[in-house]
This record gives sequence, C-alpha cells and structure tokens, in this order.
Amino acid sequence: MEATTILPILKKKLAFLSGGKDRRSGLILTIPLSSDQTSMEELSATLDYLLSIPSEKCKARGFTVIVDGRKSQWNIVKTVVLMLQVQTHNMV
Repeated sequence: MEATTILPILKKKLAFLSGGKDRRSGLILTIPLSSDQTSMEELSATLDYLLSIPSEKCKARGFTVIVDGRKSQWNIVKTVVLMLQVQTHNMV
C-alpha cells in the first residue's frame, strides 16, 4: 500500500509511529482517540499502512500500542483494542 492512496486519511493523524522504541526495541504506535473519531474503516486503513512500513526485523520485535482514550468514550476504546487484536496478529 502506498501513502498516496490513503493520503487524505493519513492527514487526519488517526494514528502515528512516533519513532520511539520500548525496552525490547519494539516500535511505539500511538492512537490518539477523540470524541469526533472518524470511521473504524479509516483507522483500519491507517493501521494497515503504518504496520507495513517497518522492516521485517523491526516487526519481529513487536509493537507497543498506546491508545489514548482520554477524549473518547470507553466503547470506542474497546472497539479499537479489539480491532488491533485482529489486525496485528500478535505483533502487539
């Protein structure tokens, strides 16, 4: 997947790789949820793209995901966490 195909969605900053790493050198993926969260389909497309960027070596170390749900409702946070479990196939 190329960034140009989902550029309008990426500009919404639904999720991002900060460049930071956790203790085991896994990449940190942040999802800042808000009360005006867009569709789960757009978030899913963003995650597909972001998870395809790192090398296989980086993917093997896994990811740490920070879901910032302070400005969102619990049911949205729960839906995002469930979606992550399905989408990442144990990379998180």
